Amino acid sequence: MELTNLKKKTDKAIADPVARNEARRYSLPTRLAFLPDKTIGELWYFRLLTWIYYYIFICFHDFEIIGMDKIDPKQSCLFISRHSTHNAEITGIIVCSYYETGRVIRSLIHRQLIPFFPVLRLLGCVPGQRDTAISLLNSGFWVAVIPGGGEEAMVGHENAYEVRWPEKRKGFVHVATEAQAPIVPTFLANQEEMRWNPILFFWNLLGLGRLYSSILKLNIPIFTPILNTIGEIVWFTMTWIQIPIPAKLTLYIGDPIPYDISKDSIEDIVERSRNSLQALINRHQPQGKCYSNAIKQRIASLKKYWISKISK
Repeated sequence: MELTNLKKKTDKAIADPVARNEARRYSLPTRLAFLPDKTIGELWYFRLLTWIYYYIFICFHDFEIIGMDKIDPKQSCLFISRHSTHNAEITGIIVCSYYETGRVIRSLIHRQLIPFFPVLRLLGCVPGQRDTAISLLNSGFWVAVIPGGGEEAMVGHENAYEVRWPEKRKGFVHVATEAQAPIVPTFLANQEEMRWNPILFFWNLLGLGRLYSSILKLNIPIFTPILNTIGEIVWFTMTWIQIPIPAKLTLYIGDPIPYDISKDSIEDIVERSRNSLQALINRHQPQGKCYSNAIKQRIASLKKYWISKISK
């Protein structure tokens, strides 16, 4: 009875009839993602993370968004991006983009991760499943996905700004085309330099990341899937060891990727999406991974800020 009342209460809070009808297809935890942006933004957990992330991103990293004018604020869209090696930017972007745009980005999270961190539901996050993502897009929400997943995050610091999607990762295109939503590439400049992890640093310095990737490429039956799962668990555990670096962070929004579902194959759209994202990264991170450059940009933004204050 209590669960039924909670579902009714949640349904009542979803004012939009289209979103309400889509939400009713799912369990109570998933229905939370269909709540209005403002309702999610006022939840206690979202407000708590505002104090932790918003002010750190704005004050410490001088976070800004460039290119949001390319997006129709009233239209749904599917944002795609590259995976970092540390995960530290995901929550910050969700929180900060809400206060910059008034929209809460619904993030598609690894299905095995959500059960361990159910509180992510209060940020509008949902397990990465096609039907849920399509329903959210059909309801007019902004949805974000990192097609490369954990595999992309573990390719090593030397490949930190290369788009490396496993061949099987095509689901995001199926989602976008079925919902007829635009695919929009995004890139957070200096996302790798914003955190320093001593364990991952020495892991890459010793070339163990390259060795790990080489073993996975052998595609040994039974052994490879087990090794990949163990690797993801170890990597995710190690990402919690982070030292913040005052790197300047800028979220760049690229041009929507054109596609015609009557003419283009899924593979063509995937490749076009990959190339568009890589081009966006190359344009705004031509130097690759470089801590000194990221810090210099932050110092320059500080100088600009104080000069504008003094001149007033």
